[in-house]
Amino acid sequence: MKNIEILKKVADLVGFKFNSLYTFEEVELEGGLVISNQTEGAFQVGDVISLKNEDGTYTIVGSGEHKLLDGRVFITDTEGKLVEIKDKESEEAIEVVIEAAEVPVEVKDEVVDVMTPDVVSALVDALTPVVEELKMLSEEMKKLKKDYEGFKASSAYQPLKEDKVVSSNFSSDHRYEVLRAMKETLKK
Repeated sequence: MKNIEILKKVADLVGFKFNSLYTFEEVELEGGLVISNQTEGAFQVGDVISLKNEDGTYTIVGSGEHKLLDGRVFITDTEGKLVEIKDKESEEAIEVVIEAAEVPVEVKDEVVDVMTPDVVSALVDALTPVVEELKMLSEEMKKLKKDYEGFKASSAYQPLKEDKVVSSNFSSDHRYEVLRAMKETLKK
């Protein structure tokens, strides 16, 4: 069972519904890059502006002016929040002031138990194959480690530094003697 299937099964059991259709406004910058507000509707002051990467993911833009192909200019702060929209013709800034109103909210101290027997059963069913696979991989790793230790211990050859024949044949004295003998043969 794949992760998404597990997630959907748990969501169905708890009564959560996924909204699969999102329509973000996207516009192209002068350089060919695409930005989005990642909220439904048109760009508005206060939206966080994100740059669409080649792999389809989004990165929040930094502060600066972003010139769009349609002539508008978006000005963002260091957190990528849209603080000003300049139109092409008027070059006047459109600024919207959003005031926060205090709204009384009643918070209940009630704890809702979402771990019903059905949810627990679904989680156990979903996680059992994963746990079994982890146990199998753990046993396989132990076996591979044991085989590796045995292989290391059964090495038939000594390291080259400890091999007296190799070290004597490749010493500087031996190489000097070989070169001198070659020189003597060339003279003859």
